[in-house]
Amino acid sequence: MRYAVPLLKDRVAPRCTIAEGLLLVSLDHNRVAERRQVTAAGASWPELMAQLAAERVDTLVCGGISRDEKRLLLGRNIVVIENVACTDEEIVAAIESGSLYPGFGFGPGESADRPTPVTGRLEEPEEGPDAALDCLACEDRVCLRGEACGPGAREELQQASPISRRMAEAALDISAEEERVLCRLSELIYFCLDMGFRRLGVAYCRDLEEPARILTRVLRRFFTVVPVCCKIGGVQVDDYVGEGRVACNPAGQARELNRARCDLNVIVGLCMGVDCVFTSHSDAPVTTLFVKDRSLANNPIGALYSDYYLKEALQTPHKRIQVR
Repeated sequence: MRYAVPLLKDRVAPRCTIAEGLLLVSLDHNRVAERRQVTAAGASWPELMAQLAAERVDTLVCGGISRDEKRLLLGRNIVVIENVACTDEEIVAAIESGSLYPGFGFGPGESADRPTPVTGRLEEPEEGPDAALDCLACEDRVCLRGEACGPGAREELQQASPISRRMAEAALDISAEEERVLCRLSELIYFCLDMGFRRLGVAYCRDLEEPARILTRVLRRFFTVVPVCCKIGGVQVDDYVGEGRVACNPAGQARELNRARCDLNVIVGLCMGVDCVFTSHSDAPVTTLFVKDRSLANNPIGALYSDYYLKEALQTPHKRIQVR
């Protein structure tokens, strides 16, 4: 049995095609008989496939891998152990002990230290009458009768800030529309006109440049529009994502739109997490118009109605990629 592990420095490469080397491990009677490292053949899958065939590899241990790439390997009778995140020494030990599995490095039975999640909440909610609400578990639905759900849950519109009151009133006008059903784009335009907004920012992902361009042309019929790409500033990174790659710069996006004094910023396809950073740095209110989802044609809600994607999502905590 021969294993191949694409490495970036001394860890499993997050993607096979950015690997610097290929660790080859051969087993004989469940003991490591040979271990050597060779230079990765190149940055393309055909080159990697040819190298795996030349080295007579039976099993590929890797980080992230697409379904198409995995299908190619399985078609050549190469077993894939994916979503692995650890060092080369940990991999060799796991191979020898027979404890290697998809998601190795942060599975539920692991005792390895994990980073403490960073949240906006300082501590967990207390138990008792003041515990956090769970509206989906509520059977009374008293809020639908105009009654308060619990302490602190009700805030009269009159108590809100002037801008919050104005936006809530504009949103009520749109939701009360009965003569026509507005698409999300039309809702955005109606809302901004009702609010008296004159300058809009479009914070877009490079992958969605075409829809961002079309959107900007439409919005410029009504407003001044400032489109800013996620790659603004040309911030290069050369660690785990490969030399010469340009990182997203959501804080820079937000600063540029703050400098332009936009009344509202519109997110177009920013990646998960990047949108959070952008929103936290934006001086203006932020709304999301388009969400990027490469697997579901930019329709993420579709995952909730697909057995395949629901199953994939339920397995995610055991399969996530850890990059250090």
